[in-house]
Amino acid sequence: MPTIVELWESHKPIIAECGEPMVNLGDYDAEIVVRMEETSRLAQGLAPGECRLRKGAAERLHLAQQSLPKGYRLKILDGYRPLSAQKAIYSQYFNEFKKAHPGATDREAEDETDKWVANPEKMVPPHSTGGVLDLTIQYAEGNELDMGSGINTTGQSSHTDAGEIGPRQRENRNLLISAMTGAGFANYEMEWWHWSYGDWVWGIKYGKTSFYGPL
Repeated sequence: MPTIVELWESHKPIIAECGEPMVNLGDYDAEIVVRMEETSRLAQGLAPGECRLRKGAAERLHLAQQSLPKGYRLKILDGYRPLSAQKAIYSQYFNEFKKAHPGATDREAEDETDKWVANPEKMVPPHSTGGVLDLTIQYAEGNELDMGSGINTTGQSSHTDAGEIGPRQRENRNLLISAMTGAGFANYEMEWWHWSYGDWVWGIKYGKTSFYGPL
């Protein structure tokens, strides 16, 4: 299964930026829960509970929410990520790996970080296009569905088709997959929580030219 950097390098995707505006997700669906990652939120000066993304992605996320059974709500953990935030998150993961593996070279730390975080020096980070979301599903009362691994965990259990998760966890993932693919989103297969519309990962998945470039 290719990493995000390998996917970029093997396809060399073409991006035809459409100029679509960014919007506030809350204007399109008040049911969706937003708990943005702090680095992204603070870099944009967003209030708690606010998420900005492309208009087309917001419209389709509303459709995904509408498709869920009553009592279930999408929960957004990250959306648009400015390049400054992407660089900070990349550096954080890189430094954490170096700290946990004191003997590792910078190249080894970079190779490992590239598996899990888009390297803004090598590619267009999907989150920086405004069409990408990290999300899960929660019950209306607030508890998240058990997906078999947490968001932003690493390892085989984070893969969307991970074989070692239980039947209920698989059922919960399938609920998310059904809602998101039904609304036109594409999944990055190494991360069950990562979904995109209009960016280059979406373009590769569906054999189309992407129309959201970096903002």
